[in-house]
Order: sequence, then structure tokens, then C-alpha cells
Amino acid sequence: MKNNHTSTRIGFTLLELMASTAMLAALSTALMVLVQSSYAAWSRHEADHETRQAGIAVLRHIVRQARQATSVVAISGPTDNSGSLSLLTASGSTIVWDHNATTNQVLYGVTTATQVLANDIEELTFLGIRTDGVTTSTDVGLIHSIKATTTVTLERPAGATEDAQASCQAWLRAW
Repeated sequence: MKNNHTSTRIGFTLLELMASTAMLAALSTALMVLVQSSYAAWSRHEADHETRQAGIAVLRHIVRQARQATSVVAISGPTDNSGSLSLLTASGSTIVWDHNATTNQVLYGVTTATQVLANDIEELTFLGIRTDGVTTSTDVGLIHSIKATTTVTLERPAGATEDAQASCQAWLRAW
């Protein structure tokens, strides 16, 4: 009778375990780098979106109120990057918007601008437009439309920045 000593192996050798652990570590490191860079890009995109939306929200607020206003009481010059606007409403109250260049805030209020409407707005400009829709004017008696423009700064990698502008135009109710 022949003695048959065929051994069956159960388990892994130390070399196989070390090789698989090294491959798993390399794969895990690569995945973490990918997840981290994806998260940084997503966070930067979200920050850009929120900053742009703040500028657009200011414009939306101005347009809604301007469409209900009867006349312009005061408007800053077209070259003033930290502009202000005062409108007379049908109820007789005066609503005011004012940009604070020091804090980069847009303030809003009745009679005086005291409430913060938005933060991180670099510039706010107003342009008074006459009835033809083209000719600009600083004479409040001739203004029938207002063009407002906001500028926000978007942060970029390596400390760079990019300015983004949005603008809108609203006709006054009285016209």
C-alpha cells in the first residue's frame, strides 16, 4: 500500500497577505486623494454659487421694489461703485438701498438703510434711464427706469480671484 501524503493548503501565505495588504493600502490612498480633491472642488463650486446668488438676490429685491415705486428720490452717479438709491413708494414712504464699501454689505431700509440685505457684494452701481430706455440721466425727475449692477468676487485656487457681474433693469410703476 502506498502512503499518499498529499497536503492541502488551508489559508494564505505570509507573502500573499503582505502583497494584498500593500495593494489595498495603495488603492485606499488613491481613493482618499480622489475624494479629497472632489470635495474641495465641490466646496469651491458651492461657495461660488452662494456668492453669485447673494448678488442676484440684491438685484431681485431692487427690481421688485422699483416696479412698485412711483419715482426716484435720489440716485448715485453712474461711476459710483458703492452706489445708493432712494425710491418713493405709492404709500408715500421712501425706501433706500446703500452699499457699504468698507464691509461689502448692501443695506436696505425705509427712510434710511439700516438692515443688512446681503454680504460679500464688492460693488453696487445704479444707472438712471430716461423714457426712451437708452439715454442715461442723473436728474431724478427724468428717470423712468433703473439699471442696477452687482459685482462679487469669486475665490480661485492659489489665491487668485475673479469678478462676476450681474445686472437688471426695472421700469418704475408711475411711468
